[in-house]
Amino acid sequence: MVGTWALNLFDRLHIGHKVMIDRLSEMPDPVACVTDGELVGPGLELSAIIQPVEHRLRKLEKYIHNIGLDQVIKTKAFNKNNDLMSIDGSTTFLMYKGPCCTVIETGPLNFRKKELSVNDFVEQLKPVRTKDGGKVSSARIRRGEIDSQGRRLKGTDEPPRFLQVDERASLKTPKGDVYAAKDGKPEERVVQRIKDESPIKVIAVGDMTSDTILREGYAPDVMIVDGITKRGPYGKQFSASQEFTIYNPAAVIYPEAWSAVNTAIHDPEKSLIIVDGEEDLIGFPAVLLAPNGSAVLYGQPDVGIVWIPV
Repeated sequence: MVGTWALNLFDRLHIGHKVMIDRLSEMPDPVACVTDGELVGPGLELSAIIQPVEHRLRKLEKYIHNIGLDQVIKTKAFNKNNDLMSIDGSTTFLMYKGPCCTVIETGPLNFRKKELSVNDFVEQLKPVRTKDGGKVSSARIRRGEIDSQGRRLKGTDEPPRFLQVDERASLKTPKGDVYAAKDGKPEERVVQRIKDESPIKVIAVGDMTSDTILREGYAPDVMIVDGITKRGPYGKQFSASQEFTIYNPAAVIYPEAWSAVNTAIHDPEKSLIIVDGEEDLIGFPAVLLAPNGSAVLYGQPDVGIVWIPV
């Protein structure tokens, strides 16, 4: 047989994908292939919020590079049945059993056998299980049931929400008590108010807001960051006892964001939510999910820090 191809959506790169890459690295001529289009099949849950194929491929390549296997494992993206037909000779395909695997096996792999007279071998990996006994899957992450490490989250009934164009201008108006930079360092006054009022929970949304509050010697209960500010990338590396990574593009709030925020707020440990995308709208779930007596802090560009009392 010629080569080994791991076929998967690789959506919300998770612990199950990493197990697959580990197994693939042991195989001859390994290729990790991100599937899309005809190779996905119909009926996947929340298919509209699957990450774009370019994003999935980029995240996969970064992970393979970070674990030192970029000289061992090649990467590809296939979106047509004919892409699999282009692989010469009998081949080993590595897959997890599921809807996409069924589509590929009954479609292009069966066609390869008939038309190319090849004798492909399919190795189906055992699913990685969470502590609740369920499978780790991208669909469960999209629903907000688990995170990419397979940890159970609080869950949510919220659907994906999209900010309409005509609603965006209203976000420029501060929604709480404004601590303006023109009146001096806003973080000093915010931290003093925290000391005076002792909010039940303090949630900081944004890299700059989180960083400046930390510099004043106070660690928020929850920090939500995306590595970006109005001026570009933000180099600060944040840490906390609990860390969650979610995918949430600009102008949307996905179910996994609601669920991760709810989980972090109700965790007794300090929590960090790292957003792959943008955190601009995640202040809304924070306000709605925080217990009464909490404070949500966010940065208003060119103004200062806004304190929303809950």
